[in-house]
Amino acid sequence: MITALAAVAVGAGCWGSIGDPGASGGECGLPPVPPARRLSHTEYRNTVRDLFPGLSLPDFQLAPDPTPTGFDNDAEALQPSALLVNQYNAAAVEIAARVGRRMDTYVPCPASEGSACGARFIADLATRAYRRPLAPAELATLQQVFDTYLAQSDFGVAVELTTQVILQSPAFLYRVESIGPDGEPSPYDVASRLSYLLWATMPDETLFAAAAQNQLATAAELDAQVERMLADPRALDGFMTFASQWLDLARIDRVTKLSGSGFSEPVRQVLREEARRFLAEVIYARGGTVTDLLTSPKAFITAETAAFYGLNPPPAGSWAEVDLPPERKGFLMQAQFLASHGHPNNPSPVLRGLFVLSDLLCVELGSPPAGVDMSIPTGDPQMGPTTNRQNYDRVTGAELCQTCHSIINPIGYAFEGFDTMGRVRDSDNGLPLDTTGVVAGRAVANASALVDFLAGSEQVRECVTRKYMLYATAGSDAIDDRCLTRDIAADFTASGGSLRGLMKSIATHPRFLGTRTQAERSEASSSDSDRAGAPAPGRPIGARVADSRGEQ
Repeated sequence: MITALAAVAVGAGCWGSIGDPGASGGECGLPPVPPARRLSHTEYRNTVRDLFPGLSLPDFQLAPDPTPTGFDNDAEALQPSALLVNQYNAAAVEIAARVGRRMDTYVPCPASEGSACGARFIADLATRAYRRPLAPAELATLQQVFDTYLAQSDFGVAVELTTQVILQSPAFLYRVESIGPDGEPSPYDVASRLSYLLWATMPDETLFAAAAQNQLATAAELDAQVERMLADPRALDGFMTFASQWLDLARIDRVTKLSGSGFSEPVRQVLREEARRFLAEVIYARGGTVTDLLTSPKAFITAETAAFYGLNPPPAGSWAEVDLPPERKGFLMQAQFLASHGHPNNPSPVLRGLFVLSDLLCVELGSPPAGVDMSIPTGDPQMGPTTNRQNYDRVTGAELCQTCHSIINPIGYAFEGFDTMGRVRDSDNGLPLDTTGVVAGRAVANASALVDFLAGSEQVRECVTRKYMLYATAGSDAIDDRCLTRDIAADFTASGGSLRGLMKSIATHPRFLGTRTQAERSEASSSDSDRAGAPAPGRPIGARVADSRGEQ
């Protein structure tokens, strides 16, 4: 198993546009070719869930995925390890055992049919698990596994062990595409590109059927499928997989606060859900824009968090959608963000400023110099009472620190009107607050002015586009495909910054899907005909060619 996974990883290519001899790809060259990449743990869990609908799944123990770009689906980073291979094996054993206990649900025929039933079981499960039809040699190999254990033991054991083999196959654990001589992927690969972007899981029956019937080839067919998929509840899962990583919602799980701050484990859970509800309802379900993300007056509260906002609590155990008080608006002034970007006793202008720079402006400053004191700034008893801002100015004022902190701190200082739990405050340590700041060379009076600036910033819109493209292309060099990024950015601006619209724009773009437009196919066909001296029609996306799996 280790050898097979390693071989797939080593054999993976890199994204990159191929040259364009003879007008084979129009002005942009051929679409980038993706490498084989492992399913992220999110995709793995979702795929197993949809592969066995209704099955109670174990709590998978998987080594954390690396996130060098902020997302857990980075193709280059998702390398196999001996530990992960063993964990996949343990998961496959447990899943297969549960399938074996429910053969009436997951095996499409009676055990009395023996090997013939095994063939039907394999054809159904492996085709969905591999997300494409299997080559005859692949089917024969799996059938041999089934028949061997059927002869040695019984039908149930054969089902379980064949399931284990399928769930540990590189064809299941990796997305390996088949690119034809025309430079286009198979329709099954197109289906997977759509489903893992929009749903973070495998294609459903409808999408598999469209691939089988070559109905993912035209703009109209793709548009209809994407609209259908966006209307499916799984599209919210797909959006939240992106948004929760982009906005680092998991940070709330790592913070600690001093006793008496109002923080507790129940509050942590409520804050986590607060952010999810805002994104799911205000941004996704209602078609919210980047401006809505930053300036919406809406929020969701419970009895545990109402006091953070100075609002009357709803009944215990219930949620209420509310209008925020006038001094607040948008995600950056909600308790979840402010609390998760605060230290145990004081707010952190560095954490809050870094988030704005990295995740909304796409400014990367690098790591602090070696040997720098990274302790949380506190007051100096010899100086008397000081504010949090004064403490940060003193600790980060050295010339070595100012290279970065002269950019970070002035953004974070705009949030000094909120304490470490996100409550509004009008003084700090008995001293007046200074909430003035600077962002992109522009002075802002407070957090409200800061988010107003960000909401109107073209740099923010470009950054959000780049973040979604990083996620969609699995952190690959395809993000630098000028034709793809140019068109997606233009669509995003034209939509007013709709995040749901951004999903659709990426999903339907031929260069993300690896396909060419009909005009490009016609141009390529004409060029081929001219070179060959005879008509040569362009191959439709559904035409299969011989590949390394021996398919036709």
